Amino acid sequence: MENGDNLRQRGKQARLLILKTPFPPALEEAIATAYQELCQEYGADTDVAVRSSATAEDLPDASFAGQQETYLNVNGLKALLEACAKCLASLFTNRAISYRQNNGFDHFDVALSIGVQKMVRSDLATSGVMFSLAKPL
Repeated sequence: MENGDNLRQRGKQARLLILKTPFPPALEEAIATAYQELCQEYGADTDVAVRSSATAEDLPDASFAGQQETYLNVNGLKALLEACAKCLASLFTNRAISYRQNNGFDHFDVALSIGVQKMVRSDLATSGVMFSLAKPL
């Protein structure tokens, strides 16, 4: 992207718009209900990881991996909702906008999902993430 100042300004505007817009009530309720279920299993205000996954992350000709945010040790419903909003807003970081622009992806054709997982105590066990790409035979 040639105009860095314009990119930074528009990216910031997009992120602020997302961060200031409340979730639809049904979505907020679904997040709250799922978090309450985790808390019933693991204890009040259980720590979670809030992870982003964009639809275009691992394409054969492009990789968006790592461009959207992940938040660790999120504690409590309010913090969980804030982390989810920040994940959505991370679709419009300067780096993500620039990458889509330079690779010819429409900014509104890339969708994002957010996974919420119980945090793993890495001091008591091990944890990691693995991805694979299956090739057709």
